[in-house]
Amino acid sequence: MTTSKTRQPHFSSFLLPVIAASFLLAACQEDSRESGYSATEARELRWTAPLTREDGSSLKPGEIAEFRVYYRLRHQEDFKVIRIDNPSTTRLSLEQMAQGAYEFAITTVDIEGLESRRSTPVAVDLI
Repeated sequence: MTTSKTRQPHFSSFLLPVIAASFLLAACQEDSRESGYSATEARELRWTAPLTREDGSSLKPGEIAEFRVYYRLRHQEDFKVIRIDNPSTTRLSLEQMAQGAYEFAITTVDIEGLESRRSTPVAVDLI
């Protein structure tokens, strides 16, 4: 019996803090040049594209097909998804979203259609 190893993309370890910091800054609409992040007037989600897969092999930018942003209001059970089909896009405006307490998580999909595990959810209060 032959088993095949599936290579799955994943977010590198530095990605999650970047998402959390961007959410906090964007939700508060503050400027924080000292931390290396800044928020504009618009609320937005920002992330960094992963550089490695779960098996530790490299993930080149040309191998990323899309990102998927999963979100829900925290009192809801099911997530909805927004597909970002331009792999060079690493931000999503939250301006059109209704006020509420949300959770967001992101996945990467490679050109072979393999989807990573979701990032750790990040809580954001849009007020």
